[in-house]
Amino acid sequence: MKLLIRPAVERGRRYAFPVAWAAMIATGASLSEPLPTVDVAPYLSFTAIGAANAASPEPAFPAMDAQPAALTFVRHDVSEPDDGFHVVNREVTFGHGRFAAPGNAVRRQVQLRPISPRTADELAGFFRDVSYTLTEVRLGEAVPPIKVDRVPNDLGTKDGNERKSLFITAILPVVLEVNQRVLADREQLLYLRDKIAAAPLHVTAVERLWLEGLAERYETSVDKLDELVRRVDIVPPSMAIAQGGVESGWGTSFAARNGNALFGQIQSGGRHSVSVPWKPGAGMPQPFTDVGEATDAYIANLNTHPAYAGFRTERAAMRDRGEHPEGYRLIGTLLRYSERGQAYVQFVRQIMRENELSDFDKARLSSF
Repeated sequence: MKLLIRPAVERGRRYAFPVAWAAMIATGASLSEPLPTVDVAPYLSFTAIGAANAASPEPAFPAMDAQPAALTFVRHDVSEPDDGFHVVNREVTFGHGRFAAPGNAVRRQVQLRPISPRTADELAGFFRDVSYTLTEVRLGEAVPPIKVDRVPNDLGTKDGNERKSLFITAILPVVLEVNQRVLADREQLLYLRDKIAAAPLHVTAVERLWLEGLAERYETSVDKLDELVRRVDIVPPSMAIAQGGVESGWGTSFAARNGNALFGQIQSGGRHSVSVPWKPGAGMPQPFTDVGEATDAYIANLNTHPAYAGFRTERAAMRDRGEHPEGYRLIGTLLRYSERGQAYVQFVRQIMRENELSDFDKARLSSF
């Protein structure tokens, strides 16, 4: 048998090389031919938006978890397996601080357009150009997303009513923008609080890092979630505008015009972060780069300082009762904001009544 097999093997070796070449030539010839066209239409289908889902402007794309380029959070039930990161089709938003809340976990945030009016007339003209009036806002119109970087130096040349109107119109969108960032953090915080309570093992490392960063910014700790929830919340626009008007003389004070010090915040010492015509020191006005930074610091102050714990407690109680935070009531908790105490609270409330500022507590930014 071995003798019969050996000649066959020898003959196979003799013809193996030519056969291999023939196969390669045939393959090459087939690859050189153009690929047939494929009609992809049968494989694609689009579903018309019906009445049931017309309210949602964004299509629902399948989640992907294969090493995403950016780590993001998405709200989902705690029963859903959390073995990867889920990416959905939402626009990226800009938080603040270390590990700021990713944009797809929260409502769509509006980015403000900065403006730098040199005079009060220029500021008023800009408001006219974009058809932005307080009357329209009171009727339910959204507030244009604009950010005045500083109040004009000549605001004091306008009469009382016009001066107040310009100040309120300028400050309102800035307060709303800071509040929307706070609400973005709050929404993610409430989701993580519920997730920790129901399924702590499903909390990811990135979520824990974000939570630690948030607690650090709000000067508390992760193991005090209830306290953190009390701190991460908005300041009603009516209250912010009224206090800004009182503390800055509706934007006409020396500190407001030269250092964007709108809310009466004072220094505890140290150096100025911006150049201003007064020396730093305890009890001196705290200057800021722009109006947005001043507003951010004011809201952060109310949300963190021990003197305003009563404000945060009352605001949380309103939330628990299903009420929207109301500035006229909450200002009553800020007895320590001024040395005048109760007289200060009464004066701010008078400002709020006379200018009907409570109308702006539920104002919203438009997307322009």
